[in-house]
Amino acid sequence: MINFKKIFLLSALLCVSLATHAQRNVTTVGLQLKPIFPLDFLGTGATSSLDLDVKFTVGLKSGFAGGMVIRRGISDLLSIESGINYVKRKYDLQIQDKDFEHNASFRIIGYEIPLSLLVFIQLSDKLYMNASMGGSLDMFASAVQIYDTVFNQVSLRNRVMQGAVIANLGWEWRTEKSGYIYIGASYHRPFNFIYLSRTQYYATDPDAGASIELLGNYLTLDLRYFFHEDPEKKKTRKKK
Repeated sequence: MINFKKIFLLSALLCVSLATHAQRNVTTVGLQLKPIFPLDFLGTGATSSLDLDVKFTVGLKSGFAGGMVIRRGISDLLSIESGINYVKRKYDLQIQDKDFEHNASFRIIGYEIPLSLLVFIQLSDKLYMNASMGGSLDMFASAVQIYDTVFNQVSLRNRVMQGAVIANLGWEWRTEKSGYIYIGASYHRPFNFIYLSRTQYYATDPDAGASIELLGNYLTLDLRYFFHEDPEKKKTRKKK
């Protein structure tokens, strides 16, 4: 019979023994670019509403996030990250009735201040794997409006600021003098919907309309570069 307790203990000891060159007492600054991808099973796909036989669909099409990252090594296994990101989400609006189909797009601009705890495992001399979990304070710039001869759409902020949960998995190549190169994936999920999209369609009598909540969830591919920094040395008091 397999002893899962022993396997778990051996795996934990192996992880600790591998993490001998982690970033204890290192504070480093990095830059990141994160293309956004919509996936239906993560709640980032399109949402539809039907009124007077008119179908309204709003969905996240693409986008990107980018900004600055600050990382502080707490121990050989743990680090903490924060920073600030600029985020642009692009949404598609589709209106379908029995005779016509209308398509338009709009952008939502926001800013994020994340805070995450990272756990590292050393896979080789310079290659590390990490997983992280944390939260983010999301802020949104303004309401958004698009219109045409047959429709008017306004997206209103649910709140100017609200919280979100974030998770990440990635791999990092650490050089001795040229910094860290990182690739991974992140999932961002606000605690509540971020915008309420209201669309009015004038080609029916009476006007058809729909209100759709934009959840704001997204999945990203993370590309990061951290500048090289040497570990901070503890100051010792000189004896008189």
